Amino acid sequence: MFRLTRRRSRPRSRTPALRTRPVLACPACGSDRICPIEWAPAGDHHWWLVLRCGECQSWVQATVGNEQAAALDVELDRRQAEIAAALATLEAERRAADVEAFATASELDLVDADDFACRAR
Repeated sequence: MFRLTRRRSRPRSRTPALRTRPVLACPACGSDRICPIEWAPAGDHHWWLVLRCGECQSWVQATVGNEQAAALDVELDRRQAEIAAALATLEAERRAADVEAFATASELDLVDADDFACRAR
């Protein structure tokens, strides 16, 4: 009789892994889809924030220190860069599809000079 065993790719650590909470996390649902909507200085060392969760639609008010506000700013910049990169990828894919469609239409002789003529309104 054969016994099947699973092998672990990594040896199990004896100490439990520490879970780090994202810099921006909704206190209601834990989602990282929370975004500052309003903010204002609250003294010399703190910021008052109004945040909204895109996942559960919760609104949260918080006062954070300058250090945490700086970390939030870095995280927001990182997320904005991710969104910009995704947008650039989508635009490049759309442009490539447009070029391919135009090339196919041109090969099938579906495009002529009238397609580019200015039309009077």
